[in-house]
Amino acid sequence: MKQVSAVCELVNHFGQGTVVVENKQYTIPGLLLGETAIVELQDNFKGIIVKIQKASPSRVKAPCPKHDECGGCQLQHMSYELQLELKTKQVKDALERYHLDSSVLLPTLGMKDPFFYRSKVQMAISEKGPKVMAGFYEENTHKIVNVDRCYIQDDIANNIIRTSRQLMTKHKIKAYQEDKELGLIRHIMVKRSPTTSQVLVVLITQEEKFPGRNNFVTDLRLAHPEITSIVQNVNNRKTSVVLGDFERILYGSGKIEDELLGKRFGISAKTFYQVNHRQTSLLYQKAIELAKPKKEDIVLDAYAGVGTIGILFADIVKKVIAVEINPQSVTNAIQNAKLNHVNNIRFYKDDAISFLSHLADEDAKFDIIVFDPPRSGLETNFIQELTRLKPKKIVYISCEPMTLARDLQVIVDSGYELKRVQPVDMFPQTFHVESITLLSLK
Repeated sequence: MKQVSAVCELVNHFGQGTVVVENKQYTIPGLLLGETAIVELQDNFKGIIVKIQKASPSRVKAPCPKHDECGGCQLQHMSYELQLELKTKQVKDALERYHLDSSVLLPTLGMKDPFFYRSKVQMAISEKGPKVMAGFYEENTHKIVNVDRCYIQDDIANNIIRTSRQLMTKHKIKAYQEDKELGLIRHIMVKRSPTTSQVLVVLITQEEKFPGRNNFVTDLRLAHPEITSIVQNVNNRKTSVVLGDFERILYGSGKIEDELLGKRFGISAKTFYQVNHRQTSLLYQKAIELAKPKKEDIVLDAYAGVGTIGILFADIVKKVIAVEINPQSVTNAIQNAKLNHVNNIRFYKDDAISFLSHLADEDAKFDIIVFDPPRSGLETNFIQELTRLKPKKIVYISCEPMTLARDLQVIVDSGYELKRVQPVDMFPQTFHVESITLLSLK
């Protein structure tokens, strides 16, 4: 391996520095713009920092001792101000790549305290000799980096998982070993509501049989009386998907409730729910502010999930129609509407494209269509049906700037004007960024 002194000439969207040596570009994780460092170059055009010779004024000491080893928080070595600038630039570059007007882009909205924010904690369980480990898979491997305290996860959840590891040792409950296909507990998930303080613990096991289960649950509750529900989820498949289909409630109701902008929402093990409570409130509030809904408006929520966005809009408008393909999410959404006494929203279980096509065939009229699709963005057929409906306003919530910009270009070419793009930092210390885009019919 060759070691050289080099200057970082740019930082990519993943927070990785780039140096040029002998007319070849090398990606160096952790290197900031303008820094000089001795780097070790590898054959795959990547490299590692050996020593920082001249540090950037924006470099900070990462508080997490596992920062370099884990790789989950790619930006923890950056000042938070620089992180926000990087995320704004990420969205700007995506817009400009697709020849969109970047002057409508607003600065990324950050957090006051950008640590310990994740209200959903999910850690893989393993063991090394007699020691039970909990942590995250090292990048591009199935090797678990043991983490006693994650600096972006809820600290109460961190403590519960730490106690669970100790109780596994006490009650001789084995961690699942993927290579040997032996052991029981694969993952531990904790979901906590900052507003209601309710806590759900999910023990993901390789099989249904759980020796020592009652003693384990009793001790865990004694150590953490804040726990309101415990669920066993069984996943015996060879898959990277964490949760299986079968569940057994071991304590409590099997779910918790969270309060968001004055509404309450039920959360179970499989419920998709934004993981950063503080920024989710800001995200949805900004979406409503940008849309400027009126009392007589009819709104379509095209990826409804458990109904969060649609229920929040329903308070302001005449009627909300919501579609979601996942049957469990539809059931949860209906329950959430009843929980909040919202009567002007109706949920349909259907594929979004088929549903929009049916509405367009019937010449249905909508003032606002809002959607928050997966990271992969929108399918071409969805955009075709969306533009057939010709809503007055479109609100697109996205967690991937490049697929957002790709979709926006098609929507703009179909007769819409790009009005505002507001990035929101839902995932501090990482390169991920969420954004809300408003478009209006020309």
